[in-house]
Amino acid sequence: MPSKKRKKRIHNPVTGKYYTVRQKTTKSGRRGQIKGLWHPPKKKRAKKSIWDLL
Repeated sequence: MPSKKRKKRIHNPVTGKYYTVRQKTTKSGRRGQIKGLWHPPKKKRAKKSIWDLL
């Protein structure tokens, strides 16, 4: 039986925004609580060398 994937975000259809959900119970709160607004991960940029410019 395949394991269920945990939801990392939930969608609010009224506002159209996504919210992050706590993945496990910690001192800060219980599993499943809404932590805040979800933002897509930032893309990592390759570092440019001074020699690439020359």
